Amino acid sequence: MVQKWYQKASVQTAIVSGIFLLIGIAIPYVFKVPALENKIAQLEKENFDKTAEIQRLETQLTPFKTIALEKYTGPEQEALRKLADELEKLKNYVDPLKKPISYAVADIEVIVKSDEQINTTYMDRGGLLVFVKNNQSLLLVSDTKSRARQNGKGEIIYKGNFQIQSNYSQIGKPVEILQESDLIQIEFNKIPENSNVLGGKASVIINGDLRFDFEIPQQRMDGNKIIIREIEDKFLTKQSS
Repeated sequence: MVQKWYQKASVQTAIVSGIFLLIGIAIPYVFKVPALENKIAQLEKENFDKTAEIQRLETQLTPFKTIALEKYTGPEQEALRKLADELEKLKNYVDPLKKPISYAVADIEVIVKSDEQINTTYMDRGGLLVFVKNNQSLLLVSDTKSRARQNGKGEIIYKGNFQIQSNYSQIGKPVEILQESDLIQIEFNKIPENSNVLGGKASVIINGDLRFDFEIPQQRMDGNKIIIREIEDKFLTKQSS
C-alpha cells in the first residue's frame, strides 16, 4: 500500500519531534552527570573519613577497655562507665578550680588620699576581704593586724595580709564557687569612713598554688567598704610563684 506524501511527511515530523523531545529531556541529565559524580565522590570520601575516625577512636579506646575489664567486673559497657566515673573524680583533683578550699590568704594594698603623717603597724586594727554573692559570703579572709604609711605625696598606703580562719564554714567547698561572686568587699578598720580611695591591688592565693590578682579601682568608700566589681574575667588560674 502506497502512502501519500503528506502522510509520510506527518510521520517524519512526528519522528523528528520525538527525537528533539528525547534530546531535550536527556540534555539536562547529561549536564547533571558530572555533578552527580562529584557528589558521589564527596560522599565516598566523607564515608572513608568517618570510617577512619571510628577506627582511630576504637584504637584509642582499647587501653581503656583493657583497664576497665581488669579493674571492674560485669559487661564491657558497665566496666567502661565505672572507669569514666572514676576518671571524673580524679579530674576534680587535677583541675585546681575543682579542688576543695583548704587554705587562703590575701595580700592587699589600698591607697587613700590623706595628708596625715603616719607610719605604723596596728596590732589590733586589721581588716578583711570577702567574696560576695547575693549578699552572702563565699570566701572570707581576715586578720587583726594592718599597716599604714604616708608616702609623701598626700597619700597613705594601707597594707594587710589576711588569712582564712580554720573554723570558716566554706572550707571544703570547691574553688570554682568563687567564679559566681558578684563582687569583692574589702575593709580596713583604720581607714576613715567615706575616704577617697585612689587605687590599690589585692592578690588572693588559694591552697598555696592558685593566685588571683585584682585591681582596686578609684572610688569614694561606701562607709567602711571598698568594692571591686570587675572580677569575672580575673579568674585565670595561675600557679603561685
